[in-house]
Amino acid sequence: MAIRTVIIGGKAGEGVKKAAQVVANTLFRQGWQVFQADDYQSLIKGGHNFSSVSFSDSEVHTAYAKANLLISFDQRSYTAHSEDMADADSLHVYNSDMTPEAVQEARGKTLGLPLSTMMKQIYGPGGNVSLAAVSVFFLWMGYPQAELEAVIAREFKRNVEDNISYAKAVYQAARQAGIGGSQIPDSEFPLISMEQSVQRFTSGNQAMALGAWLGGLDFYYTYPMTPASSILHYLALKTTTHKVYAIHAESELAAANMAIGSVVSGARTAIGSSGGGFALMQEAFSLAGITEAPLLCFLASRPGPATGVSTYTAQEDLPFALNQGHGEFARIVAAPDSPQRAFSLAAELLSLAWEFQCPVILLSDKHLSESSQNLTLPDEVPWARVEQGVPGSSYQRYSITESGVSPLLFPGSENIDDNTVIKWNSHEHLPSGLRTDKAEAMIAMKDKRNRKSPAISIATQRHERVAFYGEQGTAVFAYGSGVMELREARKHCSKPFIIVALIYLTPFPSEELSVYSGKEIITLEHSSTGNLDRFIRQNLDVSIKHSVLRYDGRPFDPLELAKIMEDIL
Repeated sequence: MAIRTVIIGGKAGEGVKKAAQVVANTLFRQGWQVFQADDYQSLIKGGHNFSSVSFSDSEVHTAYAKANLLISFDQRSYTAHSEDMADADSLHVYNSDMTPEAVQEARGKTLGLPLSTMMKQIYGPGGNVSLAAVSVFFLWMGYPQAELEAVIAREFKRNVEDNISYAKAVYQAARQAGIGGSQIPDSEFPLISMEQSVQRFTSGNQAMALGAWLGGLDFYYTYPMTPASSILHYLALKTTTHKVYAIHAESELAAANMAIGSVVSGARTAIGSSGGGFALMQEAFSLAGITEAPLLCFLASRPGPATGVSTYTAQEDLPFALNQGHGEFARIVAAPDSPQRAFSLAAELLSLAWEFQCPVILLSDKHLSESSQNLTLPDEVPWARVEQGVPGSSYQRYSITESGVSPLLFPGSENIDDNTVIKWNSHEHLPSGLRTDKAEAMIAMKDKRNRKSPAISIATQRHERVAFYGEQGTAVFAYGSGVMELREARKHCSKPFIIVALIYLTPFPSEELSVYSGKEIITLEHSSTGNLDRFIRQNLDVSIKHSVLRYDGRPFDPLELAKIMEDIL
């Protein structure tokens, strides 16, 4: 089946995202492959928000910009999206009470309904106009009214009777206005239950959080910052069921230092933020480097610098992630190429952090972090076992070893005796953990820490460090959500190309990419200065034919991107 898209637009505070979530979950529970993306301003009320829900019978990797069904709650949404219709059969339903301007001719069919008037008649003051979008969608899909009522009762818990009355009124008004069932095949009810589904409809951030928890995560410390905030929200809701503790600290600096304190006590710990917040965590990141603290860091990128545009997407933080912290120490940086990968990668990185006792960064971006799609998630993942030290007077936290990794003991452990002293030190130190500034000791300890890097490079080969999509054509290098956009664009591009998805960035996957040495490639990223280009050139002998850059905070539309690729190829 061709991909269909529903777009819902309105003001912040009108429940645009909630309506889209209900639409997306309904499609998911019916068995469709679904992708939901939210576009919103940094406002509590007002402004312009919209959500896109694209669905098909095959996997959808990103949302489409053109709508088969468009629902506008206000004039601004009507004006902004009236030209965003997929074809002449597309339908635009708008709130005629909030659209006083004359209706302009646009591609597709338009239908005005007095959504606000109907809402006031049922609720009086207040009400929830977002229910209207759900009602129109159900009718457009050909779903019966009884199923609409059941979904409204389940998804909107307050004022259930009024909610159902309003939903029914809009459903009947739309039917009388001429909206009939869609021609979309296989739109049959009843919906399957979540328990029957082998998949979950989950965002990238939720997938990361769940993957880290299954990898043994005990504590998560953060100060909320979009687009990483929903990791905190998800884990906070799971404190009781998942036995993981989500801590909202007073600042980013406090969160990072508290996290290292948890690690010292033996707890598997993570922190998370966006670029501005992670900059404040930078000193603590270096502290993790010299203390050899296994710390998982979620870095969700958005447009900068400074506050930038806080609710949109970007990939500007690549150099920042690769060079985080002062001084020299081993670290791992990796970027998921899908919400599905975000789940497994979070567990992998937490495992590697503890295996090599170093900080690791999972680099994402807003589009990947906050968008949702069908994911197949297992109930468990493997994780590393901590190499326990031998308690007693001879225990040395920073023992010089061939691998650079020292045995660990933690205060309060059952096997600790009265002769064991455990020292973690932020200064340069001796193997015992005592501070030192002697030249020989400095050299020995730096060499010990540096020996981790080649071992990490070998160990990461256990995992998929580079993913390849396609078998012929020019190689297009990308990472993060750029890979998602390219995978969807390939469906519509008449010229073949291979997507080279960089998963592990540090250590650089030289072995997997050596086949491209001396060849011509294309790159794609959400950056204005070509950070990915410079990074690849530093590590690989290639000629970059073209750099596809987008830096307006918006993801690529697959159809738009397919045309760009055809022109380049």
